[in-house]
Amino acid sequence: MYIIANEKSGKGNGAKCLAIVKAYLDEKGVPYSVALTESKGHAETLAAQASANGEDIIVALGGDGTLHEVLNGIDFNVSRMGIIPAGRGNDFATGAKAASTDTITAISDIVNGTPKDLDYIEIADRRCINVAGTGLDVEVLLKTAKKRNKITYTASLFRCLLHYKPYHVGVTTDGVTTEYDCIMVGVCNGTQIGGGMKLSPLSVADDGKLDIVVVEKPKHKPTIFVMPQFIKGKHIDKPYTKHMICDEVSIATTAPLQLDGEIYYDLPFNAKIVKGGLKTFAPTIAQK
Repeated sequence: MYIIANEKSGKGNGAKCLAIVKAYLDEKGVPYSVALTESKGHAETLAAQASANGEDIIVALGGDGTLHEVLNGIDFNVSRMGIIPAGRGNDFATGAKAASTDTITAISDIVNGTPKDLDYIEIADRRCINVAGTGLDVEVLLKTAKKRNKITYTASLFRCLLHYKPYHVGVTTDGVTTEYDCIMVGVCNGTQIGGGMKLSPLSVADDGKLDIVVVEKPKHKPTIFVMPQFIKGKHIDKPYTKHMICDEVSIATTAPLQLDGEIYYDLPFNAKIVKGGLKTFAPTIAQK
């Protein structure tokens, strides 16, 4: 077992979770090695090297950003990916029920080794485990990054809405293009972003489908007044929301994208689902 750990994730929660995992593995006599991430992109490099070295199990211990990097480095023909949530939001693990947020349960599930295959999203040459989006979510991420965790995603969301203007996108599915003036577009495998905001509550991470959620500006009330519904996932059947299910989608936009909370510039927003591509382990869900 090769553990890629971000000790700084979750304001230091990563270090605490790693200590718990090491104690558990030592007690059980399970052989393992640990590599600590040192910079942005390091987890991806470590995962690629580990697969090249023939590691059977590569564990991502950290937040959704760490999962994103390990996903992009791992070779699933060689290695299976374990998930130990240790971030602030843990949106994929929680929303998709992909792993327990209880550290002992999460490492126990990996050691027990019952395989489970989930989907991931492929966008150009990048993989996305949870949600890819453009629009308001990107602006909020940029704002929270500048604040260095001193402001929550939801609080920043409300502040951005006070000045945010809709932008134009073209969404093409099944050869048909529809134009929208929208607040944001999400291409979803998981259900939530931003530490619990239920962008796509109907998503299922092993159904072999993408859920496309387009949120337009409401026509008869200020957008900020509908955000409580949006945060709770009660927006899907509202007139200002378009929900589509498909295998592939192309979104014409000049705006930057976010993949699992990581910002990308100049990446074409052409997405497709990779059914069963994420080789992981069956979870026992025991949320904290």
